[in-house]
Amino acid sequence: MKKRASSQRKRSTQTYSEEQLAGLRASTSTRKQETLDRLRAAIASLKDKQQAITAQSIYAESGLHYSSLLRNPEAIALFRANSTHLNTQKKRTRRMRKTSEDTLTQPPSRDPWLNYKKSQLVVRLRDAEQEIQDLRRQLATLADACLLRDARVVELETRLAELEPYRSFVEQIRLRVRLEEHGEGHAS
Repeated sequence: MKKRASSQRKRSTQTYSEEQLAGLRASTSTRKQETLDRLRAAIASLKDKQQAITAQSIYAESGLHYSSLLRNPEAIALFRANSTHLNTQKKRTRRMRKTSEDTLTQPPSRDPWLNYKKSQLVVRLRDAEQEIQDLRRQLATLADACLLRDARVVELETRLAELEPYRSFVEQIRLRVRLEEHGEGHAS
């Protein structure tokens, strides 16, 4: 039975000296520059041949993969600036923006309701009128319910006002009982 490799690999805690880091930086910058030089040569060659500049044509001309361009910010910027596909897309979007802005400023030439047939409009009108009548009935029912509720609230408020003297009497009795209980509790 095979052992599963742990999903988290242990990372080495090795530190590099300044000389090693400087060497790595120098190596990286020279590789980046070589990539840029190869890309510039491939673009110039494709332009001379009047071929489209795409990721595939760059790979065929210089052997540079698109992923190697993506890791180099200067190289990807150069590729995007010269890519025929991306440039045509930019032109299309500019044209589309201009035409969409033009259509927004111009009023519609025809009312969309004119696209319906008379019979369709009559059906929609009858449906709308029926819906309006239903809503009016619901509104009337709600208004009646609100009036009944308000009348009940007024009735209850008057009964409460009538019972107010009894409430104060009951409160006085409760207070006396408490005082008597409290007084007896201290005496024992």
